[in-house]
Amino acid sequence: MRAVVVQEDKTVKVEDKPVPKIGPNEILIKVIAAGLNPTDWKGVQKRASPGAIVGCDAVGEVILLGSDVPPSEVKKGEIRWLFVMGAASPENGAFAEYVRTPWDVTSVVPSNVSPHQAASFPVPLSTDVLALYGQLKIPQYPEQAPKDTWIVIWGGASATGQYAIQLAKLSGLKVATTASTHRWDLLRGLGADVVVDYKDPDVVAKLKEATNDSISLGYDCISEGGTIQKTQEAFQPSGGKLITTLFDLSNLPRPEVQTEYVLAPLTLGLPVQFGPIEVPANPDAKAIYVKWCNLLPSLFADGKLLPIDIEILDGLESVAKGMELLKTGKATKKIVFSIA
Repeated sequence: MRAVVVQEDKTVKVEDKPVPKIGPNEILIKVIAAGLNPTDWKGVQKRASPGAIVGCDAVGEVILLGSDVPPSEVKKGEIRWLFVMGAASPENGAFAEYVRTPWDVTSVVPSNVSPHQAASFPVPLSTDVLALYGQLKIPQYPEQAPKDTWIVIWGGASATGQYAIQLAKLSGLKVATTASTHRWDLLRGLGADVVVDYKDPDVVAKLKEATNDSISLGYDCISEGGTIQKTQEAFQPSGGKLITTLFDLSNLPRPEVQTEYVLAPLTLGLPVQFGPIEVPANPDAKAIYVKWCNLLPSLFADGKLLPIDIEILDGLESVAKGMELLKTGKATKKIVFSIA
């Protein structure tokens, strides 16, 4: 098969690789579309070994089932979306013609969602599910939060942010978020109650004023350049709990705001290592994600969740271009690659 592979000089190149062999609880997917995330280019630059296959998010047709995969749960020919650890193995990754994955951390793509739209789901939604339900402990739909429970979602126009806004609204939360002014209508359409320009020097004061200084929950989808500190500062006087998507929790101004980072790969039931950070496998994180893998298709099918806007680039050869667009901040929509 053809796959995007890390090179010695930390670039990527399309090479031939063997088709992955599946285990008893795994399925083999023929990839139709693959989604690009910041972790993809960061993985190539910071942690991947030469020869590793890049890419975390894929959508494709099930072509082979492992011996222990229940045929009542997964069928050949289904179109499913999945999340794998990209840039971590010379044998498996999403930016390839075929990818293997445990069957229970995949979801069927509903008929009203295209495979390319679904390629925007896996990393953003797995991150959101763990952050919101596993760590912030917000009620899981259809349960509802107490009236006027406020969450601030910093970086609402990011893929992670757009899906987080929708999930928080499904659980009955009031949502305040930040974005450039030209994205305000989009985020209001997804359910945001308050939107403030993140570049506004008074962004924190405006968030506090608009929410009657009652923010008790937070989710920073950017987590660099001072956003963690600003998100903390937007909380109510008594504090609350904040989840970040990156790991530098130094120099935080408010100890009464409990702050911790989210690690999406824990949803796969795997231990996680990013540089000096080592976290053991978390069965509870996987259990929450498996539950939502079963629930999410119906929420998209019923229009309770909406896919985000995407930009489609053609072929594995366009991965390097897509990474550069994302790395330099020139991507205006979620980038998805058309593979087959």
